[in-house]
Amino acid sequence: MTTSLTSASALGRAANRAKRQFLSRFPPARWAADGRHEERRRRWAPHLPPLDPEQASLVSALHRDAIRVGPLEDLAVPGTTGLLAALEGLTQSLAAVPPRGASTVRPTPDDLLADLSVWHWGLQDRLLDVVENYLGVPARYYGADVRREVGDSRAEGVRQWHRDAEDRRTVKVLVWLNDVDEAGGPYAYLPLAASLDAVDRLGYVAGFVDDRRLGAAVPEATARLVTGPRWTAIVADNCRLLHRATPPVARDRFSVTYTWSSRTPVKTEPAPAYTPAQRRRIRSGLSRRQLECLPPALRH
Repeated sequence: MTTSLTSASALGRAANRAKRQFLSRFPPARWAADGRHEERRRRWAPHLPPLDPEQASLVSALHRDAIRVGPLEDLAVPGTTGLLAALEGLTQSLAAVPPRGASTVRPTPDDLLADLSVWHWGLQDRLLDVVENYLGVPARYYGADVRREVGDSRAEGVRQWHRDAEDRRTVKVLVWLNDVDEAGGPYAYLPLAASLDAVDRLGYVAGFVDDRRLGAAVPEATARLVTGPRWTAIVADNCRLLHRATPPVARDRFSVTYTWSSRTPVKTEPAPAYTPAQRRRIRSGLSRRQLECLPPALRH
């Protein structure tokens, strides 16, 4: 099973890469795809849910800066109290797992789904309303990614500079599960204007960029580091910002990430390796709106 899943994932990445390269190198195809997406946004505009002032402020910040940082509690999402307790337990469990040479350690699917408040938090209407207003179309939700980044100083994978390629826009909520300082693997990003300038200078389409190459395009001081105490929440559109998970040096970093895109993303994500019983558990207790946000592989 592991071999087949790995092969499917590799084929999916190759197909997504070919699609991005085709759209970037053949402008008429990109224009047509963008036109279809804008038509979907236009048709959905009358159906966008209303927002209170705090939600509207967050959407405005995402449009303007593609990022907002603050305490998790400021999002005022129902169920957050239960979420904190469940994440505390997962953090303690992950801390006890020997890395065995891995730079990233994640809980097993059973451990992740033991308390559904972790996975279901991202389906709360208050969050879906914000995401939908920012995207301009109904959202697809990918669940919770709880992880421990081992303090091994390795600059590999998402620890290198990149932009996410899932869609034209996405929303991610990244929450620190321990205190994070400059040596503990903070989130690093280039402000939006600097990101756009670097993308233009680099001729960037997708993939990872090392420090040397990025430094030739923008001054090192341009980058911003997001440190902060446990329960700091970073709400960002990582499809618009060049960013990375800075390699932790002094200690491990624990976090959870929630991700939303449109339901017609540019990049097709591989189906999660959940069993039928786990998929049924994920669906349990969800409203029709919440169920419609799940990826197709989880709806059945």
